[in-house]
Amino acid sequence: MFTEAPRRSFRDAKVQRLENMASDIAVGLAVLAAAKTEDRLRREAEQRKIEEERRRRELVARIKHVEDRRTAGLAAILSELDELERLRRLISMLTEKVPAEPSPRLSAFLAWTREHLAQREARLSPQAIEGRFEAEQLFGDDDDHGFPPSRW
Repeated sequence: MFTEAPRRSFRDAKVQRLENMASDIAVGLAVLAAAKTEDRLRREAEQRKIEEERRRRELVARIKHVEDRRTAGLAAILSELDELERLRRLISMLTEKVPAEPSPRLSAFLAWTREHLAQREARLSPQAIEGRFEAEQLFGDDDDHGFPPSRW
């Protein structure tokens, strides 16, 4: 770095003529150009560093977003499995304790519950889960669906 700033102005006077200061002017211009170039390069490097940091933060946020979405998808499936197990237990309990001739309401409830169970089990088949993941854009190349644009 320079210890003193380069001379920025030159004036013609009786004692010193511009013609005689041409080499000083040229040196001053060269030093000024080098200083401006150095300043521009420093600003560009700083901007690259800021941009790289922004990209790094965004990547971390994107990875967290994907992981949160996957965890929520898994939690929804596990919750449905728990509900199915509870529904099976209810049907089993009612079937064991039902008299030989159940009441019409209980018969209708059991028939509806069995149909409901079958429909919900079908929604947890591998094909149905694949369709769900496709619709929700999970566990694929588009896992970051809904990722908010950069705020930085």
